[in-house]
Amino acid sequence: MNEKDWLILRAVYQHKNITRAAEQLYTSQPALSYRLRQIERKLAIRLFEEGQKGLVFSAQGDYLAQHAVSVLNDLQQLKLNLHSLDQAQQGEISLGVSSNFAAYRLPPLLNQFRQTHPGIRVNLMSGFSEDIIQKLLRGEIDMALVKDDFNWKESKHLIEEDDYVLVNSQDFDFALLPHMPQIRIHHGAHVTQLIERWWNANFSHAPNVTMEVDKLEVCMAMVEHGLGYAIVATYLPLPAHFYRRPVTVDGSTVKNRTWLLHRHKLNAIPHMQAFIHLLQTAQQELASANR
Repeated sequence: MNEKDWLILRAVYQHKNITRAAEQLYTSQPALSYRLRQIERKLAIRLFEEGQKGLVFSAQGDYLAQHAVSVLNDLQQLKLNLHSLDQAQQGEISLGVSSNFAAYRLPPLLNQFRQTHPGIRVNLMSGFSEDIIQKLLRGEIDMALVKDDFNWKESKHLIEEDDYVLVNSQDFDFALLPHMPQIRIHHGAHVTQLIERWWNANFSHAPNVTMEVDKLEVCMAMVEHGLGYAIVATYLPLPAHFYRRPVTVDGSTVKNRTWLLHRHKLNAIPHMQAFIHLLQTAQQELASANR
């Protein structure tokens, strides 16, 4: 079966008439009838019901003709996508990203995307995940890279996953943790609730928070100089001399997950599709490297 065969089946199926189908395909009626018989022989089927008045498709013929419509639609979309890739694409992507992902993961990915799609402009804004998801809900951005899936009902992809750990510049007595200075960094509502559950399961006193910071590198610098402990994700390689302890709830380590959220309709736009694929591929490569 080639493209011409599918075109013949679709035309005959649409017109239910050999003559009109032949006219549409700019061929003769005998040539079209001959090709239909060849299809029947090749597939060992009967396309039409015998003894019926007019042209009536058999169950096999009806199924094959509907499949021809689907095949030709898919082929047309494939050609359009390939053609668009052969041209310098123009367009833009509005992207909202959680701050740490924007700082430590996104730059090389954006550079790679720019090399392959120089005509696509990426408009970027970073911030807390709770603020980014609101922009997505209001339609102010096309995609969100955030630290929770927020029960998003449309397209979502898990892009990255790592563990939350307690880190300190040196070993210490765990029972004394409530009395030690804590350097707190914003984790987002979902992870904050899990960390609070972990804390309440281990201690009866509230943590002694002496510093609140908004950036991971600030937090790590404070810990490095012995100014307190912190609870952070293993987003970047931690110094080898740091003491670390996993943060677990119900026997499972609390995870830092980065999700890509967007509307279903973006899957049909080639440059959006290419950007989504780039992020998914990066996640797969990172997961393989960590095995």
